Amino acid sequence: MCPLSIYLINWCEGCSNGNNNTQPELVLGNETFVTHGVAAPDKGSKYPLGGPFRLRESRTGNYITDKELFQDHWTLLYFGFSKCAEVCPSTLRFITDVMKACDEKLAGDKNLSTEAARLQAVFLSVDSRRDTPEVLEGFVSKYDPRVRGLTGTSKEIEQAARAWRVYYSSIDETDEEKSAREAKGVPMVGADDDTYQLDHSSAIYLVGVDGKLKDFFFKEMGVADAVGRLEVHLQDVYGFKDTRG
Repeated sequence: MCPLSIYLINWCEGCSNGNNNTQPELVLGNETFVTHGVAAPDKGSKYPLGGPFRLRESRTGNYITDKELFQDHWTLLYFGFSKCAEVCPSTLRFITDVMKACDEKLAGDKNLSTEAARLQAVFLSVDSRRDTPEVLEGFVSKYDPRVRGLTGTSKEIEQAARAWRVYYSSIDETDEEKSAREAKGVPMVGADDDTYQLDHSSAIYLVGVDGKLKDFFFKEMGVADAVGRLEVHLQDVYGFKDTRG
């Protein structure tokens, strides 16, 4: 078995709580990042998250760009893989619950319900070997229909991961690793091998209609808190205007 690891480095400026009239303070300190196995960002960092990518959508099998994906949508973006034993399924259940609770809470507000209708979720697979569009669609279809799956080749996934500063090891071997494995008589991990798992963080990015990072969540926050924070963004309390020009 060849384990994979993903190291998700979160970067966020202007994260917040649910105050409806003021820009809330940062509520996720270094201890929160450590608790979730995430490397805390340098507060002086000048490297924003996000960038161009082109991946295949699981529902259609067609390629889609980041601009096409995020256009006119609020997006809950999560990186994982379909064979994940526990974290990915529980996180997608959480995302589904958040989206439904958001619909219910904001249904009576014409403006906010219109914004909530633009909410979608994206499950971006980092498992290029096993997550074909068909396999991935079979996984994401278990959840809210607004959850879209994305996959691609190892290079295509790497480009997206780099854009969002998601780093992960590969089961592709170096010559040295191949020699060591063969010397031990261990077979190479194949695309149909369901035994290997990926260690990965559980952060969920909130991406605005302009394709830029607005906030991030963890399922441990609970549905009510996540919906409250989403509502703040939909009200644009932060001043995050559409910057597409």
